Amino acid sequence: MSRSPMSASRMKRLRAPLASVSVFVGLWYGLAYSLDNNFASSDGSALIVPPPHRLFEGLNSRNVERIATATGISVATALTGLVIAVVLGSALGLFMASARSVERAVWPWLIAMQVTPVIVLTPIIVRIFGPSFAARVFVTVVVAFFPLASNVLFGVRSIPQSWRDLFVLRGASRVETIRELWIPASLPSFFAGLRISAGLAVIGSIVGDFFFTRGDAGLGRLINYFFLDTRSGPMFVTALIASLVGFAFFAAAGLLRKLFVDPWHKP
Repeated sequence: MSRSPMSASRMKRLRAPLASVSVFVGLWYGLAYSLDNNFASSDGSALIVPPPHRLFEGLNSRNVERIATATGISVATALTGLVIAVVLGSALGLFMASARSVERAVWPWLIAMQVTPVIVLTPIIVRIFGPSFAARVFVTVVVAFFPLASNVLFGVRSIPQSWRDLFVLRGASRVETIRELWIPASLPSFFAGLRISAGLAVIGSIVGDFFFTRGDAGLGRLINYFFLDTRSGPMFVTALIASLVGFAFFAAAGLLRKLFVDPWHKP
């Protein structure tokens, strides 16, 4: 019985992802069994990299509960930081777009903030916020802020001059121009930046976990705990959960773009 055209097309689209997953799993097995003393523990469990079929060894109910709690904390940190970054980044992008002089004054500081390692800022952040949830949120904002500000600025700068002239002829005020022209026209660029910042927010929440340890542990601290305790299975499961959270944030940003931009904007 021949396959339907739709089934054949679907299989063709799945070939590349399945091939990449197969290569990844193969490399994972190769790494796990090529590392010296990887299985030198008394019970034969992996010390560094567990092979895929032994990934869940040592994952008891206590560890599952800790991972679930840490996931909730990291999601809350990433989401809070992302919302703040969206508000501040969008506002600053629009502010820089208002005048070239403002952009020239602010842009170097944005670049400096983006390229400065978080560890350099750690003593200052601890002094201001303490090693707490607020400090983790601040790191998340710092990490996720730049793509939003730069993309909103790019979106406004890309508005055709003819559209700007139309609003001048209408005698539109600055507020009307921003509300009716700048914001709608910059939405495609904004959502492109949001997808980047969504993933960075998860990274920021996990990085913040390593530096600010007060309060309940998020995924970053839990990964470090399992690493120091040489429990590679739970450590890799926690890292996999962190990756899935990042993917979920990225996918949610893409879904929001489909809802608010794709119906009227075709790239």
